[in-house]
Amino acid sequence: MTGGSPAALAERDVATLVRAARTRNGVSQRDLAEKSGIGLRTLREIERGRVRAPRSGSLRRIAEALDEPALLAQVGATAGAEGEVPEDAPLVLRILGRLSATRGAAELVTGTPKQRTLLGLLALQAHQVVERDEIIEVLWDGELPDTFGQLIHTYISRIRLMLEAHTLPGTGRTAVLRRGGGYELRIEGDSRLDVLEFGRLTHEAARARAGDDPVHEQALLAEALRLWRGPLLEGAPPRLARHAAAVEHARLRVASALRLADLALARGQYEEVLAQLGPIARHEVLHEGLHARLLAALAGSGRRAEALELFAAVDRRLRVESGIEPGAQLREAQMAVLREDTPAATARTAQPAGRSDAPSSVQLPRSVGDFVGRAEHFQVRQYLTGQGPLAAFGAAPVAVLHGPVGVGKSALTVQIAAAVSRHFPDGVLHARLRTGTPDEVRAVLRDFARALGVPTAALPAGPAELAALYQESVAGRRVLVVVDDAPGERAVRPLLPSGPGGAALLAGRIPLSGLEGAQHFRVERFTADQSVSLLARIAGERRVLAERTAAETVAELCDGIPLAVRIAGMRLAARPHWTLARLADRLADEERRLSELVAGDLSVRERLTSAYEGLDPVLRDAVRALARSADRAFTPAGAAAVLRCGGRQAEDLLERLVDHHLLDPPAGAGEEYAIPPLVRLHAWEQ
Repeated sequence: MTGGSPAALAERDVATLVRAARTRNGVSQRDLAEKSGIGLRTLREIERGRVRAPRSGSLRRIAEALDEPALLAQVGATAGAEGEVPEDAPLVLRILGRLSATRGAAELVTGTPKQRTLLGLLALQAHQVVERDEIIEVLWDGELPDTFGQLIHTYISRIRLMLEAHTLPGTGRTAVLRRGGGYELRIEGDSRLDVLEFGRLTHEAARARAGDDPVHEQALLAEALRLWRGPLLEGAPPRLARHAAAVEHARLRVASALRLADLALARGQYEEVLAQLGPIARHEVLHEGLHARLLAALAGSGRRAEALELFAAVDRRLRVESGIEPGAQLREAQMAVLREDTPAATARTAQPAGRSDAPSSVQLPRSVGDFVGRAEHFQVRQYLTGQGPLAAFGAAPVAVLHGPVGVGKSALTVQIAAAVSRHFPDGVLHARLRTGTPDEVRAVLRDFARALGVPTAALPAGPAELAALYQESVAGRRVLVVVDDAPGERAVRPLLPSGPGGAALLAGRIPLSGLEGAQHFRVERFTADQSVSLLARIAGERRVLAERTAAETVAELCDGIPLAVRIAGMRLAARPHWTLARLADRLADEERRLSELVAGDLSVRERLTSAYEGLDPVLRDAVRALARSADRAFTPAGAAAVLRCGGRQAEDLLERLVDHHLLDPPAGAGEEYAIPPLVRLHAWEQ
């Protein structure tokens, strides 16, 4: 510490300094308490001079929240580290245990509790975009403060300052980058974030296993597990500890420990098993696989009495906390101890004939590199992984995405599937349906069954037998089934996994309202900010932001449809001599707008034609008549006059067009149905 100790300052002097700094910055006591992580009551007592010798950490957080150098100097705040910081030591972040940022032996100050939580959330998903909605959900459990947007900005700014201050030249960059509406933590070098290093080592261990090198595999797993200093993000708020990524990393830790235990038991290394599994078992008190291996290791070390005591303790916990009896794996381990058998790795679960242990994934399409995040992304991820309020229990969750033509359902589906794939270690099965005919569904079932390890020669010809074999192959597996362009409920039902563990992600033009147990997510049009963000990523950020008003006009003329915005951006990228204002002028011509929204084989008109031709003749006539009306919005009575039918029939037609996303539904009671601009222009041409 440099400067005077806070204890040496008179209480009244500290009170004056804090109150004056807060007033100067125009910050309320409540906002300052939120930013600094100090209790509101404590802050009030400090400002009234009633706290004797306030803690240096509390005063430092207040000073940092107010960005007051003079106050920092007065309270003796350091540059953000506890202990001497070595000049040549790189910055290392750790979340496999308590969150920490260190350089050498010196631990850096990582800010207020909420700032630490946000840093943990970013580190947990390093090299992935964390959307603002996700940040809000993790940081605030309940009513949002009015200044939540500014608070997030403040926390991000302070995290950036800490990272920049302690990143050495030549050691690789660590930074928080803005990505659309979210943020991404980028770290050059896996060794500088323990969770990335854990992933690298377990990946190398998997390669060693594939190469039949158990000695090297065991060494790599032991090195990976040594990175864990306790539960992931120990002491973090429950909202972060329960995060889907945190749950998955904890699962991978257990899986790695089980594999290492099997290798060590086979070589008679019982103490190694006890050392590796003991700390994990203290937190996984009901995990039967862990305790079965611990029983074997205790018995192998000659500690049979301890092994039987451990079984009795786990037995009591299972009965009391879960109301179930020990399973076959734990019972078998107990019987081996009683028989004084030689311990060995627990037996694998038998697989049905023709079923492979390691199914291969049906390849997902390439994801777009300029994807713009949206709220639906996080919501569907949470639902599919059982982490959100809509989690399904018992049956496999089924998420259905639907939305207007060109709204980006396919791109969003691929992004979601890639993001949650680690939760489905048994594979991702992807298909794109075009017609939904029985022959097409049968072909997809054959592809899926082969990917699950069924030999081609074992595939039956009959559709019912093929569907039954597929369901037998997928049962009990943690598989994600992804179906794009789902044409209807009948086509997708045979493809859905049954029972717990699996999940399905479907995307189509219409909601599959007749699909039992499905949760529907409407994919909305882009906001102006999202549209401008996509334009900037394609055509160049500096160019687009220099004409922000024109960019917003282009976005409005594209009606927030990502396909239209993408085409506009591609046309700008191909014509660097065009201004955005020039493109906006061209799009403003309604007679030529659809002709302008073409780039290579991408065409808004072609997509709308495909949707239009898929309608039954009655709906085609209805949308064409509404488009040619002088009105742009309709009540059922007004539509009845245009369509020359009764009011009830008109309302039914309007609702069917809403299902096909060719009309926007009323925003509220008494509001009107509206025909989207691009749909109206296309229907006018028909």
